[in-house]
Amino acid sequence: MRTELNAHTTWVLVCTYRRNDLLQQLLASLRGVDMPTGSSLEQPQLIVVDNAPHPEAESLVRAAYPQAHYLHQPKPGIATARNTALQEVPADAAAVIFVDDDEKVTPGWFTALLETAAVSGADAVAGPVIPEFEQDEPDWVGSYGYVRRTDFPTGPHQRRLATNNTLVRAHWFGPAGPAGQGLRFNEAFNFIGGSDSELFERMLRAGAQFWWCAEAEVSEYVPAQRATKEWLRRRAVRGGAVRAAKQRLRSGPAAAVARTSAEGLARAGYGSLRRFSKRVRRRPITYTDDYYLCEGLGMLQALTGRGRAEYARKG
Repeated sequence: MRTELNAHTTWVLVCTYRRNDLLQQLLASLRGVDMPTGSSLEQPQLIVVDNAPHPEAESLVRAAYPQAHYLHQPKPGIATARNTALQEVPADAAAVIFVDDDEKVTPGWFTALLETAAVSGADAVAGPVIPEFEQDEPDWVGSYGYVRRTDFPTGPHQRRLATNNTLVRAHWFGPAGPAGQGLRFNEAFNFIGGSDSELFERMLRAGAQFWWCAEAEVSEYVPAQRATKEWLRRRAVRGGAVRAAKQRLRSGPAAAVARTSAEGLARAGYGSLRRFSKRVRRRPITYTDDYYLCEGLGMLQALTGRGRAEYARKG
């Protein structure tokens, strides 16, 4: 029998790496959420994993959120940190909620996720992530686009999810979960990213049902260096490396070379045609146009061992 889903059986999971100023803002926003009616808790239950070489966030977490479970995981890697958080989740938990350390939640966020999960019965429920630019939003965002999609209505959601604002039923991570074993993030994606999308793809293949909750909104801090078209293109190249890594997992190393080559060429070619068509018609090129091209190039680069490792440590 599954544990009843409520505030007492739900844990918020946060992984952090040397972003104490942003983490402090997240913790303050979590302290300010509206708790569900009938809950005796003042704030959500929280697990924080500090992935820095030394426990740099411990004093902050102890002071800003005393009831939090703080863990230090010095082994570098975003997937490793997420798995460390999952190991700390109590066996009787009903759900976990993944939130990034550069985000802030809104007052109604927690209750909205719980209510949508309870009403829908979905295995995972995600909400909007609104970019909050360090400087004014660039003029080009309106025509070119940005990373996040936030305009889905509350209801069934067919797209894969990410761990930046998502509730997942905890039984998926237990030893007798629907996927046949306790799911964990694949640590092969530690430094290129994509461990979350790869895990949610496995959930979909195992029959998981996803929902979107338009009311469960969070904001994400976007520093100036990420508010450029060049950064978005680099991110798309990294997306190609992730796609190539997933292909290796599904097909095996030998077959993946041919399939990644074909898919990389197809995506790069399609992106080039989209860009050419826009230029001929004198219409603005969008992030989607560039994404296909850059993702395809990233897949081809990955075949030569030049994949972009966005989360690699420099020291």
